[in-house]
Amino acid sequence: MQIQTQITVDLNRPGIQTVPAMQHDAQTRAVAISLLCDGQPWQPPEGVTAAIGFERPDRTRGVYDRLADGTAAITISDSVATVLLTAEVLSVPGCVRACLVFHDENLNQLSTFPFRIQVQVNPAAEAPQMDDYCRLQWLQDKLDEYLTLAKDSGEFNGPVPTLLGQEVDFQISSDYRQIPTGQWEEALPACPPGEYVWSRTTAHYDSGDVVSYSVSRNGVDGDGALISVCGVGPDENGNVSITAEDVGALSCVGGAVQGQIDMGGQKLTGLPDPTEDTDAAGKGYVDAQAAAAVTAAGQAVKTSFVTFFLNAAAWKGSAAPYSLSIPISALTSEKLARVTPIYSGSNTARDLAMRDACAAITYAKRTEGGITFTCLAEKPAVDIPVTAEIYV
Repeated sequence: MQIQTQITVDLNRPGIQTVPAMQHDAQTRAVAISLLCDGQPWQPPEGVTAAIGFERPDRTRGVYDRLADGTAAITISDSVATVLLTAEVLSVPGCVRACLVFHDENLNQLSTFPFRIQVQVNPAAEAPQMDDYCRLQWLQDKLDEYLTLAKDSGEFNGPVPTLLGQEVDFQISSDYRQIPTGQWEEALPACPPGEYVWSRTTAHYDSGDVVSYSVSRNGVDGDGALISVCGVGPDENGNVSITAEDVGALSCVGGAVQGQIDMGGQKLTGLPDPTEDTDAAGKGYVDAQAAAAVTAAGQAVKTSFVTFFLNAAAWKGSAAPYSLSIPISALTSEKLARVTPIYSGSNTARDLAMRDACAAITYAKRTEGGITFTCLAEKPAVDIPVTAEIYV
């Protein structure tokens, strides 16, 4: 019986998919991986080999391309790779990080297609012991290839060694640099947090044994570790995304300052002209306003006011048009003048009569040493108090 899950992975479009599985299932879980590159089917080049790398939740890592009986764990047809998951991959419940890796004949890593395996707890079985069936057959193949080349070149005349079998032993150590000298065990022993698990692989060839070592560390349980940044916890991938507001900084796209800012002698530039009373202003705007104020002050000093009456009985002429000349000695030829009536603001009847009287005046014209007012129809019926503002 084989349970197969279909997923699609794209080399240039990261998007990790998850494969469901049950703890301790042995060689009955397969993943059919459709390989894409930018949305198009991708086929491995000629001479490229594939392997599966994995990391379990207990941080144990492994890589394999063959099963214990020597059969291939990965088959590729066109752009679909079918991977058989081993019991070691599924021995620990939780999220297993996995990837399909392609190597060339020199073992250079070419392409990697990541995915996840979500291993569900199997309450009906206990965890099996570690065994050595997950091995890389391509190591044996490359050894055979190199020995054949050496023999063909005349540098090696002996027979090509044949792998008869291999054994894996384990030992716990506090040092990851020195090979431990204690007792090796066939079963994987319990490893305290922070300690290292050494594995010793003894490959038996007909020409002798070859011993290799690897080491991995059992991480601590996370107590006392950093679990958030400025109150923001990690997402499902372990990443913490924070904003300027989270760290108490001012965003570059706006925000409210909560305290005093010391510019440290640096300039604040790029200010627009203010439109509100609370807006900051730049030097150019302030200088222009100051110059305008100085000019206005100078004008005010040179401005004088003359008040007089346009008496209703003083208008000349027995019929329209009527005229009335007001001499103003301060109004010289280089000066300007503006004449405005003076309303009481409290006597409504009088102000209305004054408004009608002002409406009767057609125009006012500067004459030598004064101003002459002219009425082309009716003349005012009441006296009009007037102020003449004279300025340069």
